[in-house]
Amino acid sequence: MVVELRVTLSFTQDELRNTKDLLRSVTERLAATENDMEDVKKDTAAQQTDLTIMKTEVMDLKMELSASETEVEELKTGHAAQEAELTAVETRLIATETKVENLEKRITENPKVAFSVGLTNSGYIETGKTDLNLVFTKIITNVGKAYNYMNGYFTAPVKGVYYFRFTVMDLPAGYMEIRMRKNGQHVMHLKEYDAYSQYSYLSSGVTLQLEVGDLVNMQLPPGHNLYDDSNNHSIFSGFLLFSL
Repeated sequence: MVVELRVTLSFTQDELRNTKDLLRSVTERLAATENDMEDVKKDTAAQQTDLTIMKTEVMDLKMELSASETEVEELKTGHAAQEAELTAVETRLIATETKVENLEKRITENPKVAFSVGLTNSGYIETGKTDLNLVFTKIITNVGKAYNYMNGYFTAPVKGVYYFRFTVMDLPAGYMEIRMRKNGQHVMHLKEYDAYSQYSYLSSGVTLQLEVGDLVNMQLPPGHNLYDDSNNHSIFSGFLLFSL
C-alpha cells in the first residue's frame, strides 16, 4: 500500500513537473506572441503613418494636377485668342496687300503724261490775215510723247482729266490775243491791250476732261504777233491729273 502510494505520488510529481514545463513553454510562447503582436502593432502604426503620408501626397498631387489642368485650359483659351488675333491680322494684311497691288496696277497701267514746250528762238511770230496754229518747237519736257512738236497738237493718250497752262509774250504796243482750242473749238480766248510799248504777257490755265484722241492746241488770231527767244517767254504746258 505504501509502495503504491509512493509510485502514485512519483507519477503525480512527474505529471506536475511536465505540466509546469508545458505551462512554462506556453507562457514563453504567449510572451513571444505578445512581443510579436507589439511588433505588429508598431508595424501597423508605421504603415498607418505611411498611409497618411501617402494620402497627403496623393491629395497634393491631385491639387497640382487640377492646377495644371486649369493652366492648360487658360493656355488653350489664350492660344485661341492669339489665333483669332493672328487671323484678323492676316486678314488685314491681305486686304492691305490687295490695296497696294491695285494701286501699283493703277500706277503701272496709267500712262505718265506731261509736257512743257517753248515757242521759238527766232523772235517774232506773225499771223498775217489768217489764224495761225502755234507750233511750240522747243521741247523742254515731253513725257509720254503726247505733244507733237511738228504740228503743235497735244493728243490725249487716255481718257482722263488734264491740266493745261500757257504764257505768251509780245513786245509792241497794241492788242494781244491768244486762243486755246479743243478739237477745233475754242476753250478760251484772251486779250490784252498794251499802250506803253512794254513787254506784255498773257497767261492762263484750264482743266479739261478729254477722251482718247482729243486734240488741244494754241492759236494766234489774224493780225497779231508773239515774241520768244532763248529765254522762253512763251510756254505751253500740260499734264495728266488722273485717268477715268
